[in-house]
Amino acid sequence: MAVNKVAQSTRLVVKVQTGTNAAGNPVYRQRSFTNTKASAADSDVYAIGQGLGSLQKYPVISISRLDENTLVNQ
Repeated sequence: MAVNKVAQSTRLVVKVQTGTNAAGNPVYRQRSFTNTKASAADSDVYAIGQGLGSLQKYPVISISRLDENTLVNQ
């Protein structure tokens, strides 16, 4: 049984630290950017994340790529 992966969508997520709570723990928020080209190289997605991160008011903690795929039995 051969199973193939078919790319459906990709989302770029930039995580920022917006401050700290009363206990002094960091508070995070995520900025999600949909409609990222699924075939884009990881380095290109990261570069876009860095560019978008430089426009954020808060410091960037991480840049993530979330891929959604469908598995097809052939």
